[in-house]
This record gives sequence, structure tokens and C-alpha cells, in this order.
Amino acid sequence: MRCLVGCLLPWVLLACDSKKDDRFPPYDNTAEVEGYWKANPDFFQWKTEADLPKNLKWEDGADVPEFGDPRAVKGGTFHDYTLSYPPTFRHVGPDGNNSFRSEHWDNITISLITRHPNEDVWIPGLAEAWAVSEDRKTVFFRLQPNLTYSDGKPVEVEDFFMTFYIMRSPYLQDPWYNDWYTKEFKSITKYTDRIFAVSIPEAKPDPIWYATLPPSQREFYREYGADFPARYQWRVEPTVGAYEILLDRVKRGRSITLGRVKDWWAKDKKNYRYLFNPDFVEYKVINSPDKAFEMFRQHQLDFFLGGLPIYWYDKTEIPEVYRGYIERHVFYNQYPQVTWGVYLNESKPPLNNQDVRIGINYALDFKTVIEVDFRGDKTRMQSTSAGFGKFTNPEVRAKPYDPAKAREYFAKAGYTKAGKDGVLVNAKGKRLSFTLSTFNSGPIVPIMLRLKEAALKAGLEIIVEGLDGTQLYKKLDQKNHELAFAGFGAQPPYPRYWDFFHSTNAYKTDKDGQRKVVTDTNNITMTADPELDLLIDLHRNAKTEDEVKDLSWKLAKLIEERGNSIPAWESPFYRYLTWRWVRWPKEGNAKKSQMPLDAYMFWIDEAMKQKTLEAMSEGEDFGEKLFIHDDFKMP
Repeated sequence: MRCLVGCLLPWVLLACDSKKDDRFPPYDNTAEVEGYWKANPDFFQWKTEADLPKNLKWEDGADVPEFGDPRAVKGGTFHDYTLSYPPTFRHVGPDGNNSFRSEHWDNITISLITRHPNEDVWIPGLAEAWAVSEDRKTVFFRLQPNLTYSDGKPVEVEDFFMTFYIMRSPYLQDPWYNDWYTKEFKSITKYTDRIFAVSIPEAKPDPIWYATLPPSQREFYREYGADFPARYQWRVEPTVGAYEILLDRVKRGRSITLGRVKDWWAKDKKNYRYLFNPDFVEYKVINSPDKAFEMFRQHQLDFFLGGLPIYWYDKTEIPEVYRGYIERHVFYNQYPQVTWGVYLNESKPPLNNQDVRIGINYALDFKTVIEVDFRGDKTRMQSTSAGFGKFTNPEVRAKPYDPAKAREYFAKAGYTKAGKDGVLVNAKGKRLSFTLSTFNSGPIVPIMLRLKEAALKAGLEIIVEGLDGTQLYKKLDQKNHELAFAGFGAQPPYPRYWDFFHSTNAYKTDKDGQRKVVTDTNNITMTADPELDLLIDLHRNAKTEDEVKDLSWKLAKLIEERGNSIPAWESPFYRYLTWRWVRWPKEGNAKKSQMPLDAYMFWIDEAMKQKTLEAMSEGEDFGEKLFIHDDFKMP
């Protein structure tokens, strides 16, 4: 699922604790939940330890190198920012998949088992050990002893059963999760208070990727029902992760603070004891990166991304950098890139015409954007499935800027005459004009204006619509855009085609036979093609990596030919700036981190902070610092 941003209005209207809201009287769904489990005995099963297969080979990752830096110390507050206030504290349901979700959920929660950030191996998470059945259709988990939520209550096997009840229910109002938890799992079986198994319908190359799921505390979800989105809008779910939102430190529309969980169950465990180090993480709401950078200079923020040249080159020509108070880092990672690009909504004519779409591909001058706006620091992303190693088709290439070629395709679609302003029109006088919706922050709009200027040479008018993150998220979620510039976070191990291109996530047919748009999914191109659906279903159910590779290559080629997803740029590294008191491990970060803060490897050196502030007042110079972390640089 994607990470963008969400809407603002509801937070003005609702109280922090909707349990005290008179609109939501107390409700207990225990009977309904248990009835659902009993009504599906093939899926929800209870057995004994004696029923466990005798030939299981339990693994515990004991021989895997530890992750993290022993020099890390706990304490302090890490100050960061977010462009907009989240529309909800839920991580599922309407608006749950906004850009702040990573900050309060994805980056801090712990899976049953997790992939080692530097090695291609699994390590313990909520489960201390695991085993895979011989047919590769079932994964057995043994939970950690003394495993608790952030509120101190124990994690129970039935909490994983509860996850299926929640995710499959229409109350969730989230079709992606409804589909995934219905089709991608076969059963869940409890053997003991700590051992359970999850089965999937078909064998997978590595079933662990598919069999892990989070627990859902039954007490917290006891009032889960038809009014779930509103009732739970601002409730903070107990987490198994290291941090939780502190409601008493939330300042509506201004800031959100996370606090490290006291007596966290994993605080002394291998692979976790050197992570999640600050006591608090504060996110200020700052809707302008330029303003955020000035606050960063004033050390109101501890960290700032340096991906855009204006922040890496121009704005760092300052004493704070020259004197070493602010340090610069370049880190080479190995992780699928965020798929920045322009996405075309096929449900908006004439974008349902392939010639129009291909013409737009040739009309967008990303080469100049990369050379001028990014000063050559980026390269052209060749497909929206780039970065997955052998599963990425190397023969798929992004179409270059070619106004003449664009006009050829526009002419095939009937756009043959140019008006006085240079915009092509068809025989009915319809202008070749589209609105491009994007973020209104930082230099993104100027980049889009450069694309607009170049597109006019091909006879295409682009109307740039700059929206705040909230508005953009809602527009894309409701499929109301024509063209959209956006980025989606990719995740290993394989490209995800079902999410973005299957017709299930574009349309549904009601009982009256009417086809209606499916909202709140990642298919923002509104792709609905039976041929693609067939291959996507095969890809989703592939049993071997050879099958996955073959189908991934075929799908990438078909999607490229369709022309509704135009890749923009990528980079083998990320850049960031931090005040010198923010410390990092010797290798810089995690090999498989997508962004600097994902792995939570950093820590705050309070003594160094005090020394730095004193040095600033006295004019002391530490010398300019630029760290190039290239241990994981690809050859």
C-alpha cells in the first residue's frame, strides 16, 4: 500500500478520545467476533501441541550478525517535521494510508519475524522462532515470552485471529485489506498460548513474506463495528512497537509527539537493543520545506532531507555547515526506489485512448528536469517496477522526450490542428488539455511547470494544480484526477502489480449491473484489462522465483506499452543533513533502508549537543563535515 498524505477537516471536529464522544455509545462485539470464528471452522482452528507436525525445523536467527551500533545511547528528543497534519490516527480504513502512517506505525511496529536490514535472512520479531512446512504453505510461529502491547497487556494468539476479523470485515471500508486477507490466507491455527500457524492457499518461493501479520488487541477493537472509521478516528491503538503517540502531547494541527514505550518487551533483545533510541520523537506540522529548513537552521529541527539540490547545494552555503555544526551525509542503499512519476487516469477521456497516453509519454521532458532541476544528481527511472534486481525487466525503457513523436501519436488520436496558443485540437474542437495534480510544496511545482512548458512544444497543454498533501491524497484516493505526479513506496521482494493495475482495484459491479469506481486503492491509473488481470493473478499465485521473474517481465512490458505510468527519476543514494549531535552507526545506516530514518539507528548525544550549542555561541569551528557512506554501493 502507498504512503501519501490525508485530509484535515475531521481533526477539528473530533475529540482526542472518541470513547468520550456521545455519538459513540459503548459497544461490545465479542459475541459477533466469536460467532464469526465459529462460522468459519476451516479457517479458524484450535488444536493442541500434540497436533504439531513432528518434522518441523525451527529457526531462531541465533547465528545472524547483530544489527545496530553498541555505541547508541537512549534519551533525548528528536525533532522532525511533517508537511500536513494526518487525517486520522488509524493505520487502516479510510485515509489510514496517509503519509504520516509510516511515522506512527510502519516504521515502529515489529512483525512476527522481520528481514535483517543488512543480510538476506530472517530474524526474530514478535516470534522468537519459526518453521516452514515441507509444502511451503504453512508457517509456524512461537511468540516471544512476556510479549506485551504498549499499554502493558499481553499479546495473545487470539489477537492474530482478531486481525482477520477486522481486515475481512466490510466495517473496515478498505477494499485492499478486505481482498488481501480474504484471498491470500487459507487458515490460522492455535496450538498453544504461544504457538500458532498461518497457512496460505498456494506454495510460494518464500512463504514467510506472505504469512506474517500483525496482532490486533481484542480489547481495543471491542467496539469495532459499522461506525469504525469515525469511532476510531483519533484513538491510539496499543502497539507492539517501540513508540506510541502521546495524546497528552498532541497539539492539534501543530505537532504530534511519540514516546518510547516504557519497559518495551524488546528493549534488551538482540537486533533491537541498539535501535529506537530517542525518548521522544516530535513531528512539527510545517507546510513549507523552505520554512522547515529555516527552522532546521535554528536547531528547532534535528534533521533535514537533502535530496533536492536547492537544499543540498544552495541552502547549505551557510556558517552552520562550514563550521561543522550541521553535518552532511550521502548514503548508498539497496532498496526499491520510490516510484516517482506521472500517472494517467484512464477513466477520464481521452486518457482512455492509448495513442493519447503514449503521446503524453513523449511530451514530458524529464531529461531536462534531471539535468537542470536536479543538476544531474538523479537518473531517469526506466519503469515503475525498477529496483527489484532480477525481477525488473531490463528491456523496458522509459520513452524519451520527443515532441515530434508525441504529435504523431496525438494525430492518431485525432488531434491534428493547433490553436493560436499552440495547443492541439480535434475535429470537434476539443483541446488536448489536462490538469496535472501534484504537491504544492517546495520545488515540485516549478518542476511541473518546466514539464508544462516543454509539453506545449508537443501541442499538449498541462494545467498544473498544486494541492496540499491532504487534498492531493483525497483526490487520488477518490480517482478524481486526470494526471497526477506522485510517488509510491516500493517494498521487496517482488514488484506489486495487483495493487496498482488489477481491475479489482479500479471498478466493481453492483447488484444492478452498474460498474462503479472503487476508491481507496492504489490503482490510480484505473487500469482494467482482462489480459493484464490474468497475468497479474498468475503472478500473485506464482510458486517459484522463476515464475515470478517471467511474469514480472511480461507485465512490465505490457504496462509500459499501455503508457499510463510514466516514471520520473531515481537515485542509488539518499542525502540528509543533521545537527552533529545526531549520531549514526559507522556504516551510516541500514543497507535496506529506503530513507534515513526508517531503521531508527540514530541516537541523540546530549553532551555533544550542549558542547555544540556552547561552541556556536563562542564561534568555535569544528570544520565542515561531509560523510560518504558507500559500504553498500552497487558496483
